[in-house]
This record gives sequence, structure tokens and C-alpha cells, in this order.
Amino acid sequence: MKLKFFARDDMLVTVPGSRPMRGQAPQYVGRRFIPGDGKTSAQHPATETPYEADSETDEGRRLVQLTSRDSALWPADKATAEACGVEFVAIDVKDGVAVRASAPVARASAAKRSESAEV
Repeated sequence: MKLKFFARDDMLVTVPGSRPMRGQAPQYVGRRFIPGDGKTSAQHPATETPYEADSETDEGRRLVQLTSRDSALWPADKATAEACGVEFVAIDVKDGVAVRASAPVARASAAKRSESAEV
């Protein structure tokens, strides 16, 4: 079964088993990398597309454990929530942050924080 996860809050969950080579950015579950340009630092905003892992792999089992034990990720669908033993909550990605679908964005996004730092 395919498990699907969104990044949660400001937590950075490294893709299990990934080992970036020197000079490569680390890979995080449900996040994309935006390099800094000298004026701003590198960013890892949440992706609109959930990260997928097979439930029968070590990677999938590790992500289930991190979700059920540490609430480190949002399950992206009901089947994943059931596999993790947690309640399913609909998620929207707003300004690079994954939030509950009915919740307002409680904090400024990474892009907005960097804009305010430039002022």
C-alpha cells in the first residue's frame, strides 16, 4: 500500500535512508529545497504533493513510526492515517506551510520572513 505524508509545521523529517553527497542538500519528507541567493538563506517549504512511500519498506515503516509516535508528519489520506493509528485531518498547503484545512496560517511563511528580513 502506498502511504502519503505532508510535512508538519516546522519539523524537518529526513527521508529515511537518504545520504546526501557533499554539496547536495538534504532531502526532507514533503518538502522541496530552495537554495539561498546570498541575500536569503536556503528554504525547505512544504510541497503541495504528498511524499509517497510503500508500507512494506523500511522507509514506510519508519515514516509510520515517526507519525504515530512523534506526530512528525501529517498523513495525507485516510488510509495512511489508519496505518499510522492517528486521526485523519485534511491538510492545505498555504505559503509553504502545511496546515489543517480549516485553520488560518498562524505564522509567517519562510518566504514572508525572508522578505521582512530584507527591510
